[in-house]
Parts: sequence; structure tokens; C-alpha cells
Amino acid sequence: MQRKRRLLILCHLVWLGLTGAGCGLDGVRGELVRIDGSNYLLKNPDGHELLLHVDSRTHKDVVQPGDDVQAYITEDGYAEFIQRLEK
Repeated sequence: MQRKRRLLILCHLVWLGLTGAGCGLDGVRGELVRIDGSNYLLKNPDGHELLLHVDSRTHKDVVQPGDDVQAYITEDGYAEFIQRLEK
């Protein structure tokens, strides 16, 4: 099931790239430090913290603090996708 979900997300990202609908999405990696309601705090490998906004439209794996994640976000910090990375 997890593999099917990741394939679906990948297909969606390709579609966004081909249609231009995904303009403005940046990919960031890091450790999920804290979840506070709809706000996720991410720390990148350089030690910088980034606050992500998540809602029901966000496509995401089941994640918890301590997980390494890849997130695709808009300029204003809205997370379109959050994927848990294997350690």
C-alpha cells in the first residue's frame, strides 16, 4: 500500500511539472522536530528550522517527530506533499 501511495504521489508531481501547475513548489529535506496541530516544524541538515502549514489537502505519509522527511512546499510555507524517508 505504501509503495502504491508513493507511486501516486510521484505521478502527481510529474503531472504538476508537465502542466506547469506546480510552479513555485520547493523540495526540502530534514528531520520532523515537532507537530503542533496544523504546523509541522522541520529542521534541515544545516540546522535551520522551517515551519510548514499542513491541512486536509496535504498529501502525506504517516509521520511523527524524529522522522526524516521530504516536503514540497509553496513560498508561503504550505506543504503540498510530505514523504517519510527511510533512514
